[in-house]
Amino acid sequence: MKNNFIKHTYIFSFFLLIGLTSCDNLLEVDVPSEQLSAQTVYASEPTAEAAVNGIYQSMVKISYYNSLNIVLGQTSDEFIPKTLLSSVYTTNEIIDTDSSISTMWTEFYKTIFNANNVIEGISGSTTLTPAKSKEWIAEAKFLRAYNYFYMTNLWGDIPLVLSTNKDISALAPRNTQAEVYNQIIKDLEEASADLPANYDNYTALRIRATKWAAQALLARVNLYLGKWTEASANATVVINETGTYKMITGLSSTNSPFIADNKEAILQIPYFNFTYSYEGSVLFTTTGTYMLRNGNTLFETGDDRKTKWTGTTTVSGVTYVIPIKYKNAYTATPVERSTILRLAELYLIRAEARAKLNDITGAQQDINVIRNRALLPSTALTDPAQLLDLISLERQRELFAENGHRWLDLKRTGKIDQVLSTTAGKIWSSTDSLYPIPESARRSNPFLTQNQGY
Repeated sequence: MKNNFIKHTYIFSFFLLIGLTSCDNLLEVDVPSEQLSAQTVYASEPTAEAAVNGIYQSMVKISYYNSLNIVLGQTSDEFIPKTLLSSVYTTNEIIDTDSSISTMWTEFYKTIFNANNVIEGISGSTTLTPAKSKEWIAEAKFLRAYNYFYMTNLWGDIPLVLSTNKDISALAPRNTQAEVYNQIIKDLEEASADLPANYDNYTALRIRATKWAAQALLARVNLYLGKWTEASANATVVINETGTYKMITGLSSTNSPFIADNKEAILQIPYFNFTYSYEGSVLFTTTGTYMLRNGNTLFETGDDRKTKWTGTTTVSGVTYVIPIKYKNAYTATPVERSTILRLAELYLIRAEARAKLNDITGAQQDINVIRNRALLPSTALTDPAQLLDLISLERQRELFAENGHRWLDLKRTGKIDQVLSTTAGKIWSSTDSLYPIPESARRSNPFLTQNQGY
């Protein structure tokens, strides 16, 4: 499959031009007149599959991963830049003309447009095989759900666009977060039913969605919605796939959840045609571009994650902890990929859900999987509140510098005001928990209202 990715690079690029063309309107993405028609793209399996791959490639744009990692990390209590200079992100004084927020909004919708394009194009094709068509539509629905998950958690109520009709999308009003979540769940359940159960179609490369990826994201979504029974069940389905997934032990630079196609990875996104990731090459390097605010106090003594996944840098005579989960900076080995779903998160999700359901023994077992992998002793906590606090702490330790988890966790658990109002350098207001709707989007679409506080 790797060779196929390289082989079809130009086809991917063609498809991206369809979805990533400059647009004058909020959600308007015009198809250039010089490009092939949808009938041509979806007339054969190679070009149709290239269109599906194009959705993934649109997710690795620098602005996409840059924002998911460093903007969310700084607006939470996770990151500070090595320069120690304050920014609108570290102080939470973002304005609606901020370029990073505007770009992130645009990139999400462009990726969603690509997914909608695939769903419509394949659904309307009369030449593709039904089996392949079902899989590819399911894949596009999964990716649409993934992008909407982030959008509704960053901006709250957002336009829910499910077609490529620019006459509809350009003036789409904001849907409620409940409506967005309903669509996310619908997409994921339908995707889970039709996605493949293994990576055989991709020669064992874990770079395309399976039904287990859909179940993993469903587990996360149900956790966020407080549906503990459903979250636990979704996580269990994936955890029980022991022939495909297992926790990596004996962490090292060549044995980690971020190495390409490792057993813990559920879904990874390749930095196309390169063996390194954006995280390892640019964001979280050994020179310490970004530092963990609380890195010196976050980990217990003996925590192997601090030993293997962090380093230190000294700024103005003070030693700071820096995240270096990804080790490959522009070199050939080890091959690493941006990891967006992995098994450890599923254990953390199930531990929290079980604790909420008063299954103390089950919650202990799950959190001890995470702690023991980090060479920490098992917990014997039985008080549900104390156990939930430990699970929250283990999420912070396990998922630091990964896809904005800390920012989203503070929001969903209702701890964001308590934590960030006392974080040094923050100028915090409770309305800062949602980012501003970009001014450019609102200027184009009069039906978009602004979030409170902006």
